[in-house]
Amino acid sequence: MAEAPAANGRTQRLGTIFGRFGLASFSSAIVSVSHLLVQLFSIHHLGAAGIGTLAFLLVIIQFGYSLSNALVSTPYTILVNQDEEVDRTAHGFFFPVNLLLSASQGLVCAVIAWATASPQAALVFGLAGTLSLVRWFGRSNAYAHHAPMQAARSDIAYAATILIGLLIAMRTGADLAGIGLILVGASLAGLLPFGSPYLRRHFAMGPVSALRAYRPVWRDQSAWTLVGVLSTEATSNAHSYAVTLLAGPTAFAPIAVGMLFFRPVNVCITALTQLERPRMTRAVARGDHGAAIQSERIFMGALLFLWLATCGVAAIALYFFPGLILKPTLDHHLVITAVALCAMLSLVQCIQTPMSVMTQARRAFRPLAAQSLRSCGVGIGAVTLLTLTVAPVFSIAGVVVSQLVMMLGIWQLDRRWRRQQRMEG
Repeated sequence: MAEAPAANGRTQRLGTIFGRFGLASFSSAIVSVSHLLVQLFSIHHLGAAGIGTLAFLLVIIQFGYSLSNALVSTPYTILVNQDEEVDRTAHGFFFPVNLLLSASQGLVCAVIAWATASPQAALVFGLAGTLSLVRWFGRSNAYAHHAPMQAARSDIAYAATILIGLLIAMRTGADLAGIGLILVGASLAGLLPFGSPYLRRHFAMGPVSALRAYRPVWRDQSAWTLVGVLSTEATSNAHSYAVTLLAGPTAFAPIAVGMLFFRPVNVCITALTQLERPRMTRAVARGDHGAAIQSERIFMGALLFLWLATCGVAAIALYFFPGLILKPTLDHHLVITAVALCAMLSLVQCIQTPMSVMTQARRAFRPLAAQSLRSCGVGIGAVTLLTLTVAPVFSIAGVVVSQLVMMLGIWQLDRRWRRQQRMEG
């Protein structure tokens, strides 16, 4: 009889965990599926150079998410979760700072699209890059104030608009600029759930005043997180930049297809990080280290489950339905190699991310940045060497090695902190 309540308790805990991650995972998954459909559309409607250019622009936009996390989203989330009473009107300077960051990303995307494609593509991808970060901070703001449903509605509107745009494009056709226009419309639709008050907050303070108010945040947190993000980006996407710059967009196409399969995991990693960072930060601020460690373990378990499911889907797609994914002009063996290497990279990231988020929640930004810089040196050297000496697809292996160095360094920081908590307890 005693076993029944225990079983019910375990079932209830599992239900709570699935409910906690289910909404964020589902909304992130449909965004990822929409991006998957965009890239599948590009594979069948663009040339190899167009496929590589689109994939590279999406990498830049993803990098913008990382910059947003470092400069505005993470410090904003930590500040509003330091106390139990959250003032939604406080820290308003983050919004104009986010607008400056968004406009900067739009300019970078426009320059890249102009250099590799056309002026029309530059215009639409400049808008897409700007609006994507405005929407991204809206999601972060929702999660920071424990309103995940608002972020989910944004994701659903975003994905639905992409689906509608692709259905139209399948009948009318679309070039690279047309695909960028679909992304612009999706970002605009994704902003609707946040309402006009969210957008107005970006203009409530002048940029100079906002940057002046932001200066202490930069000094205490953002400077170190930016170092970590830049070095992590240089490491995790070194193959994207090295292959595109040294071998050209066409050589990047097989890698782009390999990355395509694990984009759902990357999106879920980012979304679940936004979900768990406020929880871990609040637990650490309360001194409830047991709850923070439990959150870290559950987070890692959820990511590993997503990784296994993604590997299964990739294997089924490549074995049974290769024609849906692979274009005849692409080397199938290179694509399969890219998928296998991307799977290894994704696994390391799934293990590393929860420990990294816990380290941020403890405000250990400087040690985390040091670990990131160490792995960056390894990654850039390994990727450049592999790109110049073997087939460009093997450059992913250099990223795997560097991420292993990063993971082991963060693991040591995590173990040291846990040991300290046991001694103090």
